Amino acid sequence: MSARLHHVGLQADDIDKTGAFYEHAFGARWLVKPVTFEGAGAEQAMGAPGTRLKVALLDLDGVAIELFQFLAAAPDWARQPKGRLPHLAVQVEDTDRALACVEQAGGRRVWPQVDRFGKARVIYVADPDGNVVELLDRPPADIAASFLRWFPDAAPDA
Repeated sequence: MSARLHHVGLQADDIDKTGAFYEHAFGARWLVKPVTFEGAGAEQAMGAPGTRLKVALLDLDGVAIELFQFLAAAPDWARQPKGRLPHLAVQVEDTDRALACVEQAGGRRVWPQVDRFGKARVIYVADPDGNVVELLDRPPADIAASFLRWFPDAAPDA
């Protein structure tokens, strides 16, 4: 069986503003502009009566970002505090340039400056809704190699 990341779901306070952030900061392309989702379909999808929300999809190089803006109370399972560890990691060519784009698009730094993780240059930022986005300029294999240099006992069995 093969698997690859399909999409990441993020909550937004203002779905249009958040979608524009990903469009301008990372060059994401709208797949589905914000639509209002309510009634039996929304209640079934969210598992809660009275669910009303806006939903949108953006493409980020073959992986989608699915945005949710709840127009009525979010179901219990979808309530999470802002500034949490779950995050979206975006591999970029130039971390400093990506950081500048994030800030110009209305995002903010979570870390004060770009730092190193092994060979990678990395920084955590937040979108306008506080969703954390990690910017890094190396592929997952390089990140794993750094971990394994520091923690060789963490290597998976061959």
